Amino acid sequence: MAELKSIGPEAGELKRQLSWLDAAAIFVGIIIGSGIFVAPAEVAAATSSPWIASLLWLAGAAVALCGAFCYAECGARLPKTGGFYVFYREVYGPGTAFVAGFSALVVTYPASLAAIALIFAHYLGEILPGVLVTDLDTALAGALALVLAALFNIVGVKVGANVQRLLTTIKVLALLALCVAAVVAPAAAPAEVTGPALPLLPSGLLGLVGAMVILLWTYDGWSDVTLIGGELKDPSRDFGRAVGFGVLVLAVTYVGVQLATLSLLGPTAAGASKQVVADAVSAGLGIGMGRAVALLVVISTFGSLNGIVLAASRLAFAMSRDGAFVSWFGAVHQRFGTPARSTGALIAASLAYVFVSDFRDLMGFFSFNVWLFYGATAVALFILRQKKTGEPLSWQAPFGPLPPLVVILTALAMTGGLLWQSPERSLIGLAMLVAAAPVYVVWRHYRGTARGLS
Repeated sequence: MAELKSIGPEAGELKRQLSWLDAAAIFVGIIIGSGIFVAPAEVAAATSSPWIASLLWLAGAAVALCGAFCYAECGARLPKTGGFYVFYREVYGPGTAFVAGFSALVVTYPASLAAIALIFAHYLGEILPGVLVTDLDTALAGALALVLAALFNIVGVKVGANVQRLLTTIKVLALLALCVAAVVAPAAAPAEVTGPALPLLPSGLLGLVGAMVILLWTYDGWSDVTLIGGELKDPSRDFGRAVGFGVLVLAVTYVGVQLATLSLLGPTAAGASKQVVADAVSAGLGIGMGRAVALLVVISTFGSLNGIVLAASRLAFAMSRDGAFVSWFGAVHQRFGTPARSTGALIAASLAYVFVSDFRDLMGFFSFNVWLFYGATAVALFILRQKKTGEPLSWQAPFGPLPPLVVILTALAMTGGLLWQSPERSLIGLAMLVAAAPVYVVWRHYRGTARGLS
């Protein structure tokens, strides 16, 4: 059967109205979620050296930069709405693109959004004690956050982008304020300063590996910005600038937060803390200010929700326009100029996960598949380069084959590690991915029948 062609609505197109700063705000805003409030404790438990801790974060930034460069160059070569779906269709064909896109629509993005929404609701409950009491209350609060993010992105592309800029700026500045507190606050507890020297690697090399896994999760989300390729003013240049600047902001922020927590708490207390950033803020600025960290987490997680909704809603839209999804979702809202229907579909799927799964299950469902996608995109970049797709280019990822090679090796390590750590959840996620293959067969048959009757 011939390759599926575009059958979506032709009336209405998404406008190229987003700048590289908008893309950078989306990039950073998606990535800075809840991970930075957990990972510094894992790193502190793995090493007592602030230098080694900083190097771990910089290594994570290097992996994130390589991954972001892979997606950015693919986006520069194929500057269309749809991100990885467009890349896979070009390189691997419509079947693989459908399987990846469909599994992302029904598993990866909804599960990710639901997990973040539940974290948002948990910390909102700390700000409003006695209000969110039951699990149902928490789920409802998470659901409301998802609906609010959807509304911001339905009423206008620039509205969603401006909200993202504001939220990203607030959370980056707030985290950097912690670093300032470390400078003006007293040194770490005397027991850690004057006592016996702590082991350099308390848990050995395995501890470093475990910390690196958590740390890479904190950098996760570098792929999503390419989904808005059809709305950037100059995607061939903007993607590279956005991800380069974005990773720099992330690296400075993350290293600063790690050093601040070590300075304010010391390695032992930081490594044992269950809420390390809140404890560090309490040590530097007082107990009352420590409670404000819950508000920062709420802002941070909502920023992630808003950014993911803005980007991921373009996937169903792109697939619909390509004839790989129900054409109804490929419409552009006549008044707002946004993919309102595909945004609504994304939120509907996410709400289902909010009410039927817990956070740990959701993490297991989408983490394994995400690294499969990262590796597949790195391979796709090699093929696009060989085919010279989109050349001549205004921008190309630096360091030649190094970025995709780093991503491929990291993807192999992460998928192997996730299989070993959580085999049941990883296999369920893989099964959900494989289950999209027969859906594609049914869809092709349905489209062929529909065309025959038309």
